[in-house]
Amino acid sequence: MTAAGRRWHTGLWIAAALVAATGCRRGFEVRDFANPEALFRGALQEFEQGKMANAILGFERLTLDLSTRDALLAPTYYYLAMAHERREEFLLAAQAYARLSDGFPSDSLAPKAMLGEGRAYQKLWRKPELDADYGLKAIGTLRVLLTAYPDGPEATEATERIATMEDWLARKDYEVGMHYLRTRKAYDSAIIYFQDVVETYPGTPTARLSWLAMLQAYRARKWTEEAQETCNELRRRYPSDAEVRAACGTGPGVDSLATLPAPPPA
Repeated sequence: MTAAGRRWHTGLWIAAALVAATGCRRGFEVRDFANPEALFRGALQEFEQGKMANAILGFERLTLDLSTRDALLAPTYYYLAMAHERREEFLLAAQAYARLSDGFPSDSLAPKAMLGEGRAYQKLWRKPELDADYGLKAIGTLRVLLTAYPDGPEATEATERIATMEDWLARKDYEVGMHYLRTRKAYDSAIIYFQDVVETYPGTPTARLSWLAMLQAYRARKWTEEAQETCNELRRRYPSDAEVRAACGTGPGVDSLATLPAPPPA
């Protein structure tokens, strides 16, 4: 018997002993399968039937028993990750996806795994105002995906997800700036945050709001030159925007009073 076979049968014996000791018996048990191939088929069937707890049990066992050279290991990680994701266990899902893409970068499932990892981390960042660490992890993973597989079918979704999260990051700074602007009348501090948004996330919807809010802060400080330059930039970037026309008029030299836009909905 090979070493892998010995590990497999030893593991089955331990699982059987645990069941006997506790007097419990589940409908799906890894010891009921004669070899890893049979267990993979059984776990996949559980997955397809929506029995994610059983599927996870089987796929987790396979990650311990399959050698790193076994062709079943990459799809095992993939289905394990998807099962965790469907149970909304997003951190476990991200970790399983990463084990696939890190261990098997040339496998056809690798770009799907990277997309799944980014998606799982994104789901862990539930609101823009919360800590953005998971969002930054998601963006980093998806950018690596775009670099490694720029022409793959996953690239479009990755790009869209990055754009969504970058706007969330922009909104964090924008809302801090709005706090300084509206609540504390700390115009200089507000301007710093608005400038960060327009420089770091220029293509986001929140960038337009930050330009308009920065214009109001400049006017509150009576910085006429900076306000005029901001209006010129707003007209250049958003020539047909009604709020920009209301704030700045339609051409150079026209600088009407700005109205502050409401924050974007969460």
